[in-house]
Amino acid sequence: MPRFVRNRVVEALALSFLAFSAACSRAEVTPIAGWDKQLFPSYLIASATMRLPDEEAADDSELLGDREGVLGVKVEAPEADTPIKVTITSDAILEPSTFSGTLDEAGTTYSIFPRIKYKYAALAKIKQSMPVTVTFRIEVGEEEAEERTETLTLHSVNDCPFSIAQGDDNYRDVSYVFAAYVNEQHPFVDKVLREALDLGIVDSFTGYQSKDSAEVYRQVYAIWDALSKRDVRYSNITASAAESEQVSSQNVRLIDESINNAQANCVDGSVLLASVLRKIDIEPVLVFVPGHCYLGFYLDPECKQLIGLETTMIGSVADEGGRTIEGVEDVVDAVQSKSNSWGTFCAAIVEGTKDLKKNQPKFDEGEDPDYQVIPIAAARKQGILPIAFDSNDRFQATAPADEE
Repeated sequence: MPRFVRNRVVEALALSFLAFSAACSRAEVTPIAGWDKQLFPSYLIASATMRLPDEEAADDSELLGDREGVLGVKVEAPEADTPIKVTITSDAILEPSTFSGTLDEAGTTYSIFPRIKYKYAALAKIKQSMPVTVTFRIEVGEEEAEERTETLTLHSVNDCPFSIAQGDDNYRDVSYVFAAYVNEQHPFVDKVLREALDLGIVDSFTGYQSKDSAEVYRQVYAIWDALSKRDVRYSNITASAAESEQVSSQNVRLIDESINNAQANCVDGSVLLASVLRKIDIEPVLVFVPGHCYLGFYLDPECKQLIGLETTMIGSVADEGGRTIEGVEDVVDAVQSKSNSWGTFCAAIVEGTKDLKKNQPKFDEGEDPDYQVIPIAAARKQGILPIAFDSNDRFQATAPADEE
């Protein structure tokens, strides 16, 4: 074979080898597509302004970008100080969102989460689970850009995630998302308070100003009675339309849905009452025990005396045996004390407070994810805001019809 031909062959083989080596040395990229390819608008809205505790905000050199992110990529750095750019797009739910930075250590796998520019108003309107396409574009060093596309399940805004499985016996607790369904700014809250005032049990809502526990009980009962007059009843609807073995979630009605449909499961009723109590400056908590939720509220502004209230009893038929409770003797007059709503209120206090005392050691330990007390005031301080009211539904007044 002539020498110049042989040289050309050698050059071609060398170029082919270099191209093959470059292809083989491309950074290994894996999309992080939500939790088990699930996206929850309630979590995205609740965590948008959330502030991490100091111990959780500690530096993690292998996590870049948004520490609460659920959309990102895992990349193994091909060499030290490698530039990287990650762009995530999905027209339906977010604006194009980019992270640019450097992978410091060769061979280290980094998790990169761009701070996503979600379309929060669009997310708040999602009422039914549906598929959504998300595209991940990755540029590593001088390599040609690579794109990956994933189809995820976008949940209804009513689906609330509370626990994410992370391997054997490990989980991530996101039960604080329930606090986002408490909405003291919902326009229906003022209308319920107006109905409660019209019933005459209280002349005004003053929170803790009286420094009298009987007055606090009276205000809470006035709201309970108003909702009872609306015939709001317990309805055990908890399942989400889209299920996941990794993500535990529950369906939660928004306030307008509970009021206008006159139905509430244990969480619905608790967030409804918590919303109204927050509005009148009585501090509520959401109490979770295995398979159940009920309301707690403080009798004092220092938040030392917590009372349980079993919200599933609203609208039920009272048992005569539960009307005598210490601390409520002077809350209502003799006529009101014989009413069904007062009977159910007393029974609900007995049941809720008994459960609080029974499970207090588990709440204090904080080691079992099935036992949780979520103070709404603390959630607000952490930056968890309510899911904003976004509906064309009109407030359905009780008879005789009130002015809208």
